[in-house]
Amino acid sequence: MSTLQRLGVAVLAASAAANLQAQTAPAAGPQWIRFETIDQSALPIVRVKLNGSGGHRLVIDPSFNDFVLDTLVVDGSGLQLASQGQAEIDYYGKKEKVPVVLLDELKVGELAFPMVRTLLIEGEDGTGMGGLRSYGRIGRDLLEPLRLTVHYPRRLLYLESSPPEVHEGGASFESSGRFLVVPVGLSRAGAADAADPGDSVEEVRFILDAGTSGTVLDKKWAVEKGFAPKGANGAEIASVRIGAFEAKNMPVVLGVMKELPYGGTAVGVIGADLLLSLSVTYDFSRDLIWLVPVKEEAS
Repeated sequence: MSTLQRLGVAVLAASAAANLQAQTAPAAGPQWIRFETIDQSALPIVRVKLNGSGGHRLVIDPSFNDFVLDTLVVDGSGLQLASQGQAEIDYYGKKEKVPVVLLDELKVGELAFPMVRTLLIEGEDGTGMGGLRSYGRIGRDLLEPLRLTVHYPRRLLYLESSPPEVHEGGASFESSGRFLVVPVGLSRAGAADAADPGDSVEEVRFILDAGTSGTVLDKKWAVEKGFAPKGANGAEIASVRIGAFEAKNMPVVLGVMKELPYGGTAVGVIGADLLLSLSVTYDFSRDLIWLVPVKEEAS
């Protein structure tokens, strides 16, 4: 990918058999859990227990659907997993069938997920680029009944059941393939001085991808809409709004969205350069996301 540095991650689009067992809500109470990241990525990497065997690093990836384990960790730990058939995935652009098994228990902190449907794949998942080898991904299917808060400056995350109350300021997200899409309002410079500021705001859709390093805006779209001059490789957006969150004078990379693996419904990508300064909360049962500025020195 020439526009920005991305992780070497498999794009897995699994089509599960209809008779596979559904995921079960986790047991035990919520807690703050420490996580790690690799350079230029906002994907949290946590240590988990697999059927009681601990210390395995897994990525929590809200842009991903399935729960996936590398065969290296399964073979190396001697896990005995009941077969649940096969699923078809698109792995690095090549469709293939992979085994589906049932993990008795996945434990993240004190949260225990029983009877977890698991896809087995072979090969590096990309996190080794930063020196932190991981062995799988925790995707949206497993997180569906939960609310996840990732406090990036503190390197702590919080998993809890989705509460009955809904705070203001959130933005709705939706799935587009394996990625999440969020509504974004972009304001041009001088919007506050315009007779009708609304004329200077473009309501668009961005991919939210914590696994990519930079925030990207489609070059052709930016030129046509007056956000960048012709021939530029970058731009500064006067205001970027997602729900109640606003980032002012935000630098973006200008790229070609159709050359990136996101499909054609969005004009940009929100990446780690923005997310790493925030506390980000996902309510998966309601398809809502909150972005909240925080201070690194907060305790």
